[in-house]
Amino acid sequence: MQCILIGTPSPSPDADETLWGLVTQHITHINNENAITWINSSTATDKEQEGQRTLLLCAISDASNTDDIVNAVSTVVECDAEVWATAPAILPLRPMDGYDRYIKYSSNNNETTETLQESWAKQTMKEHGLFFQNALMDKSTVEELREEIMTEIELTEHLIRLHHPEINLGKDFISFKEIGSRGNERFDLLLQQPSCSKVRDIIESRVVQRILPVVESILKSNEVDFDLSVVYSKPGAPDQGWHADGDHQKGAQDIRWNNSMDGWKNHLADAYALCVFIPLIDLDDETGYTQFWPASHQSRGLAGFGPVAQITDSVWNGKCSAGDAIWYDYRTMHRGMQNCSSSKKLRPVLQILFKRKWYSETRNYGTVGITDVKRDTSSECRQTATGAA
Repeated sequence: MQCILIGTPSPSPDADETLWGLVTQHITHINNENAITWINSSTATDKEQEGQRTLLLCAISDASNTDDIVNAVSTVVECDAEVWATAPAILPLRPMDGYDRYIKYSSNNNETTETLQESWAKQTMKEHGLFFQNALMDKSTVEELREEIMTEIELTEHLIRLHHPEINLGKDFISFKEIGSRGNERFDLLLQQPSCSKVRDIIESRVVQRILPVVESILKSNEVDFDLSVVYSKPGAPDQGWHADGDHQKGAQDIRWNNSMDGWKNHLADAYALCVFIPLIDLDDETGYTQFWPASHQSRGLAGFGPVAQITDSVWNGKCSAGDAIWYDYRTMHRGMQNCSSSKKLRPVLQILFKRKWYSETRNYGTVGITDVKRDTSSECRQTATGAA
């Protein structure tokens, strides 16, 4: 059983509806024996066909020969069709009317009570794996934090140069207790040191206390703690590869085909951790931003399929203003985009990792401090360190 994504030319939204109706009505089996279930549809620009508008048709089937499915679609729509992708899990596609109406929350809307906000946040996170909240942090708080955090970044990098002059910052892999980097001008700095006490106090009093009820509702636990860090990218940082910050836990349910149940198992395990990204500068094409694949948290079988989100126009770009917040399930796939700022602007994004107390994040950092004699550069640390900005 597999997911198959088929593309066929479609000139307009009206044609989309017509073609979808034809396919779903007339193609229910392949060669009169292999069942096929149509899941959803979307549109994309086919860059290999000079930007041709294309209708994407997503289905699941036990047919082993995808050519048979393509031929059936071509016959029904009376037009060429081709396979865009196959996968062991359902490929999330962008809704026909886009993502914003589903994942953007504004405190200015009519649903401003705490109960309704929690309900919306919980459901949206379950379905899409992320949501956007404007102006979680006011401008004066952003400016205060940015000043403190930039000072901490400068201090940390100074200590690295002082105690480890052999390190080429921004180029070399590093994995200290305080900071990790896989090179490419990307860094993940923990804000746990005594020098960061003011930053932590501000975050705890002005942010965490306000949003903790929503966090606990999403994580379904009142035993929640948080880690605080800043992920920052310098000019010259290229696009990242697709990844999720956290794995699906061993034995946890996800949405996949289950032979013993003879069907798709739709009971996704609850989130065990979530991140809240709060940029400290405005994020745009020049500074870069984080690009997400909504709903990619639903199946571990989507690991490695991030490029499909790009070719199917199924990404959501986290371009936003300083102080806005992007919440995402720790399993949601994403990647940091390049920082091509001509003004040499560093891109700092505050990251609050909320997690159930049994979970400990160990992949991004080492076990040796910057001022310790020994430097931790094991191959394991190099392979597992991530950075999300």
